[in-house]
Amino acid sequence: MKNKLTFNIFLVIAAISLLINVGSYGVIESSDARYAEIGRAMHVSGDYMHPNLLDVHHYHKPPFTYQITALGYKIFGINAFGARFFLQLAVLLQLVLVYRLSISLFNNKKTALWSAIIYFSFPLVLMSSRNLTTDAFLATFVLLSIYSWVKYRQSGIIKWLYAFTLSLALGFLTKGPVIFIVPVIFILFYNRTEKPKRNFSIHHITAWTLFLVIAASWFAYLGYSNPAFLDYFLGKQTADRFSKNAFGRTEPFWYFLAFAPLVGLPWFLAFIYLLKDQKELLKTKTIHFAMLMAFVIPLIFFSISSSKRILYILPLYGLLAILIADLFSRINTEKIKTINIFILGFSSLILLTFIVAPFINTGMNFPYYLAVASCVVVIIVFFLYKSKEEVKFKPVLTSFVVTLFLLISASTILAKNELKINASKPVTDFIISENINSRDILVYNIRKSSIAFGLNKSIISLYDGHESLNRETQFETDTNWKNHLINLKDTTELESLHGILEKPTVLILYKKQLPERLDWLAKNYPNKKVMGKWTVLY
Repeated sequence: MKNKLTFNIFLVIAAISLLINVGSYGVIESSDARYAEIGRAMHVSGDYMHPNLLDVHHYHKPPFTYQITALGYKIFGINAFGARFFLQLAVLLQLVLVYRLSISLFNNKKTALWSAIIYFSFPLVLMSSRNLTTDAFLATFVLLSIYSWVKYRQSGIIKWLYAFTLSLALGFLTKGPVIFIVPVIFILFYNRTEKPKRNFSIHHITAWTLFLVIAASWFAYLGYSNPAFLDYFLGKQTADRFSKNAFGRTEPFWYFLAFAPLVGLPWFLAFIYLLKDQKELLKTKTIHFAMLMAFVIPLIFFSISSSKRILYILPLYGLLAILIADLFSRINTEKIKTINIFILGFSSLILLTFIVAPFINTGMNFPYYLAVASCVVVIIVFFLYKSKEEVKFKPVLTSFVVTLFLLISASTILAKNELKINASKPVTDFIISENINSRDILVYNIRKSSIAFGLNKSIISLYDGHESLNRETQFETDTNWKNHLINLKDTTELESLHGILEKPTVLILYKKQLPERLDWLAKNYPNKKVMGKWTVLY
């Protein structure tokens, strides 16, 4: 009961830290802003089946993330908090699932509590809570599917089989076939350690039928209206992401191998030490081996893939946290000193950075009160290690305290440096304050979803060769999109721009100024406001 109460307290504190200032800064280019804007377009239009980015259909991902984001706007309004609200709930649900899954696998509530705290302390998890993408939602459904399968395998209760296929279906509607990678690998190894409690029955057929109906619903709906859609999604949006550089996201093979440990600090260092110390647990027919393979094999798979983003590997870290916690619970007390070196070393580096940063010229605004807060955390950690708390709980609790400080402080720094982190809220706030937001908003030669989101309106992108504005328009059923994407190299479309300029407009430039051949365009604007990398002409 004590450990369960402690977990509930931990969950409440985690919820407060996640939600307290998640909306204090605007959406950040590009992924955060892109998903926020597509969700906004869904909310405004009422069309929840056809994702739309800057008035061009955008079928890169299934619709779940956009739809749940649109629901956030319905509850909280169109703002950054509404965009990221369900992202925080997803992380909290992941903590619950890590806790419950750990209990199911090892039947130890203390280890389960440590698993949840370790998972919450991973920098990658914190990053996922502040960057709106599909990955946090996908990680939730990965954990839910694994937990449901473990419960079904252990008990034979049929409701868990349906929960398993339902979670896979929702994951499929979040990011497509990638939902299978971690659960399938884990299940293949886990099934060797746990015999089934129920034979094949009609429920297996109906459960997988449920999966097919739900998972295929959106694809069937779009494929019925346009058969070319299925080839597009299964080809370019699925196969080409892994086999080709279809979206300019190719990184070297070692990308994940190098960064996976970094985004798992400080506990990843302890993980390597614990593996070496307790290698006898890693026999081929053990739960520990199943969890290790569910981390290593997908990591290799994503390394081979052409398309790489660090949040892609987030679904691997739930099982990793449980594995670390269980190995840690078994270590001899005299070896805790080594674990403390990893945890205190990383914590000291983080806290020292916040103490020193306000006093050096980094180009970023670091408030001085964060240095004071960092000193307070140092004192808390000092007294924690002097306390009579259980020896093994001290490094776990230390990582939790530092995580809370890092999460809240990082959000504060983001809010203080919006123009330097590629958030355009100060720009859109200026446009609104000048009462010029009702005019047509032109953005020169770059795709900036955050502008449309911040102004809550459609904008006009002026294409002059930038790759981000090479939009896929093959699924457009009319020519309305041409009113929002003008090709400056096309004489006919250039004439339409002249028509737009007959009324007052606003022109936004990012980083670069207009080339000489477009000097005539700048002459339409007597006023100029420079804000960091942004220039507003009006």
